[in-house]
Amino acid sequence: MSGLLGIGQSALLAAYAQLQTTGHNIANAATPGYSVQQVSLATSIPSGTGGGYIGSGVDVVTVERRYDRFLAEAVSAGTAAAAADGIRAEQLGRVDSLLADTQNGIGAAIDDLYLAMADVVNRPADPNAREVVLARADSLAAKLRGTDEQLRSLAAESGQRLEQMTVEATDVLASLARLNEKIALASGAGHAPNDLLDERDRLVRSLNGYLTANVVERADGTVTVTAAGGEPLLVGSRAASLRTVPDPASPDRRQVAIVMDSVTLPLGAAALGGGALAGLLAFRDEDLQAVRTSLGQLAAGIAAGFNAQQALGVDANGAQGQPMFAIGASGLASDFALLLGSGSQLATGLAMTAQAASGNAGDLSVAAFAATGPAPMSSAPVTFTFNADGSFDVSGAGTGDPAGVAWTPGSPIVFNGWSIELRGTPQAGDRIEVVPTPDPSSDNRNARAMVLLADQPLVDGRTLTDAFASMLGEVGRRTRTAETSEAVSGRLLADAEAAQANLAGVNLDEEAARLLQYQQMYQAAARVIQAAQSMFDTLLSATAR
Repeated sequence: MSGLLGIGQSALLAAYAQLQTTGHNIANAATPGYSVQQVSLATSIPSGTGGGYIGSGVDVVTVERRYDRFLAEAVSAGTAAAAADGIRAEQLGRVDSLLADTQNGIGAAIDDLYLAMADVVNRPADPNAREVVLARADSLAAKLRGTDEQLRSLAAESGQRLEQMTVEATDVLASLARLNEKIALASGAGHAPNDLLDERDRLVRSLNGYLTANVVERADGTVTVTAAGGEPLLVGSRAASLRTVPDPASPDRRQVAIVMDSVTLPLGAAALGGGALAGLLAFRDEDLQAVRTSLGQLAAGIAAGFNAQQALGVDANGAQGQPMFAIGASGLASDFALLLGSGSQLATGLAMTAQAASGNAGDLSVAAFAATGPAPMSSAPVTFTFNADGSFDVSGAGTGDPAGVAWTPGSPIVFNGWSIELRGTPQAGDRIEVVPTPDPSSDNRNARAMVLLADQPLVDGRTLTDAFASMLGEVGRRTRTAETSEAVSGRLLADAEAAQANLAGVNLDEEAARLLQYQQMYQAAARVIQAAQSMFDTLLSATAR
């Protein structure tokens, strides 16, 4: 009777264990990271008799979770990639929106400045037209500064988010260290602590949301975690901490570092591999820095072009033109500013003008007169006197007074920071005189040159408009690339999660069916015990007579 009773008891215990495990699965169907568990059974060692081996029931070997290491690694890797791509795409989208204002942005401000300068060409003596140029120039400077300030705010915000993320990632590592201790103790009994292992997998995935974490399982059930570059993050119960430390290349900027005991290892975006920390670092140190550099180059091109042209002209009072814009030593647009305080300081005219002498016998005339730079033109008068053979003599300070200079109509003659082109046929004794401009306030020759700056390659061989368009295009390209990467990594993560859920997720329909199955097994086992008890009672009754 004891054999049959033992078989019934083992069947009852096995059915009860399966009912408990199924109930546990149903209870955790919505628990994040939970892996469905199942009871592993084995036939008990049979008893040998003269008539052969008779079974002795069933043993509960252990409770296992459905788990695939490769699927778990795929989910962790997908989490790291998606987190990096997601935060980079989000931040680049903000930069793209900031720069893409075609109505009130920097591009419109550049066009407005050129339009205002074109109005001064038509009305150089009008003080209001000059003041409009200054207002437009100041608006352009404010837009450049404001845009760079907003970009700098994004960089500062990125630094604050890095600080917060390192604290959160450090907390995850500390939790993993505590779990390692618990798992090592629980594994000593020879069975896997499934719920603790699920919690560890959840924490590993959470850690991959910050940086790529490579996991190696040890014989005692604990794990060693390293960063993408092999730097230790967790060894046994010793967890590293993540901190932000000053960047040696830029003290006002902070970088991520791993601190283990007394060793500090700075990590760049590449060393972090993936995760939100890597994506944010890539945005701040690569994307954002590239945009700010391009914006600074644009500001420098504006300053260099207009300042150089100002230096070649004179203002409304005949004074040498002063620099129009300033840009600091940093080369960033945040230091860009308008220097002129009055429209009268616009160097719209040239210090000298050329004219044919009133008593000339030929039809010699001035075809063009322009500043050559880069130094300001001399204010010393110069006279060209033509000889009978068509050559000319030069007299005037700074010219060296050359005589008998051969002349070809239309070819430029250059002296004292200016050039002149003549046309016509001179007679002997005809003169061309280069003299100070009598009314600089109404002279528009240098203003015309400023308008023509719109077609000059002021920024890396490109016009200001083309340089700004190129910067917008580059930001758009980076944004679209990041968004595409985000979509791809998001799909890969979703596929990995679906594969893992298909293996390890709780299917309530299946668990409900198993619940009925195990309930029937429990009832049948109880009947076996009942039958054994009945047989035992019958035997007792027979022997009692």
